[in-house]
Amino acid sequence: MIQIKMGARQPPKEFAAISCSTRFLGWALRDWVAALLCAIGHRDPNPTAACGSVIWSMSSMKRCLAAFAIAASLFVPVTHANDALEAKVRAYVPVVSLAKVCDLRINDATSGDHRAMLEAVKSDPNANKLAYRLHYETQTAYIKARDGGQRVAFCKDFIAANSQYAKARFTAVVEDHMSDVSTSVQKAIAHNVCGAPPVKLSKADWKPYAQIKKMLQIEHKLAKENAETNGWNVTEETTAVTEQFCAAIKTR
Repeated sequence: MIQIKMGARQPPKEFAAISCSTRFLGWALRDWVAALLCAIGHRDPNPTAACGSVIWSMSSMKRCLAAFAIAASLFVPVTHANDALEAKVRAYVPVVSLAKVCDLRINDATSGDHRAMLEAVKSDPNANKLAYRLHYETQTAYIKARDGGQRVAFCKDFIAANSQYAKARFTAVVEDHMSDVSTSVQKAIAHNVCGAPPVKLSKADWKPYAQIKKMLQIEHKLAKENAETNGWNVTEETTAVTEQFCAAIKTR
């Protein structure tokens, strides 16, 4: 089962109003800058707020002109960048682009390569143009799936295709917690939540067992609240949490 925590974090509010192409394309640039220049290097849960964006400080007319200039540039054929750099751009840009909306945790190796890639892109116009284009296309695909009621499936498939670079955040959190508890606690959780065979717990195991169960309850609550707030399918969102939780336990 592919692990994906759906609904624990809200996507940017701008996603809700993509009927205005100017606003969406303006946002595409803003989120590209925030995601690729800030998300990896900042601990702020809202990197776009931490870094800001030039385009949103412009007048309405300037934003309009800038957005359509961006739109035009996205669809101009891109001359090949350096092959090695192009490969990294194609690998890392989509993953970072969806890190927030699909709640991904990017692994350390990818984070380091991504930072180096950003530096190289600055001096390669072709790679820079390719990066903008890939970000736009990735976000467009996500929005189409989300608006069609396929958000959970889309993110599951995306993580499966990019599992060497990132995994669902909650899966990583669960795996970290599982490494700190006994095998008996892991088996007890697997029984209680995932339908595995029963196991007896010692007195010392009850506290960590209760803590992990509490963590799962909190994540379910967050998934339900975010689904209700954003108009997503509540059952799909909460079920995805359980699936991710159980998949993480099975990897231990």
